[in-house]
Amino acid sequence: MSDIWIMAGLICLIILLFLSAFFSASEIALISLSRVRVRQEIEKGKKDAIIIQNLLKNPQKLIGTMLIGNNIVNVFASILATAMAIRIFGDVGIGVATFVMTLTILIFCENTPKAFAVRNEKFALRIARPVKAVVFLLSPVAVVLTAVSNIIIKAFGGKPPEKKAVTEEEIKMMLKMGEEEGTIEKDERKMIDDVFEFDETKTKEVMVPRENIVCISEDKTVGALINLVRETVFSRIPVYRNNIDNIVGMIHVKDTLELDNDVPISNILRPILRIKTTEKADEVLREMQRKRTHIAVVTDENNKTVGLVSMEDLIEEIVGEIADEHE
Repeated sequence: MSDIWIMAGLICLIILLFLSAFFSASEIALISLSRVRVRQEIEKGKKDAIIIQNLLKNPQKLIGTMLIGNNIVNVFASILATAMAIRIFGDVGIGVATFVMTLTILIFCENTPKAFAVRNEKFALRIARPVKAVVFLLSPVAVVLTAVSNIIIKAFGGKPPEKKAVTEEEIKMMLKMGEEEGTIEKDERKMIDDVFEFDETKTKEVMVPRENIVCISEDKTVGALINLVRETVFSRIPVYRNNIDNIVGMIHVKDTLELDNDVPISNILRPILRIKTTEKADEVLREMQRKRTHIAVVTDENNKTVGLVSMEDLIEEIVGEIADEHE
């Protein structure tokens, strides 16, 4: 009878340790899984990926549930192991059980499962449904314990963890790691970094200053404009009335192709976009795209012309210098 009890206890202990390893592996597999890969699997029509996406919408609940499940099985496993050790070794069984269970849990239920499961996409998809069932069963306990934890955190002046999307800093760190591991090129990383910086860039940082603007008076003719274009190789020229602070439009050189040299350029004026120095580069780029224009006059608070910005200037902030066929 004693042998049967020990055998039954050993089987139960193995099951509990297996569950402990399952909880440890499941937690790290889901938390470390790339959200991008999850989205890709969803687009392929995999239902398990949808389950994972829903679980990751509340990571605090997921982690809490996994920890509760892990602690429950570890406690029962330790109690069972201690009872069996006492039955076999007597009073020294407590020490034997403590030593053996500590090593067993650390090696077989923590380190090894987590090392196996980290960023393991296939494993994560396989355990999606079982984890969903566990979360459903343990949710009441997790909700209560999470609420108690949040109360304690607030009592000590802290803030409960909030659900957050991937931050800009995390993406930059992933880019750095990707460059170090050779999965992305240095130029690719720089370009993506520049995208993040782009929305903080002010127009005045990328514009051509007032003194370097190439423009023409509206009382000039097409012939004068063509000569200016030949000298500067610019295809879009701002047009002013009286002085540069009163820019009234622009001319695209293609509009002059079928015109006589003595035609006044005022006849072919196009409207020109006007923006402030404080406007952000990304906002200006979107406005240019919306209005299908390639240059804009930059003015200060007194509406005086301080510079000129082109779509090329803005794009170069992201991709680097663009050399045209004339350079």
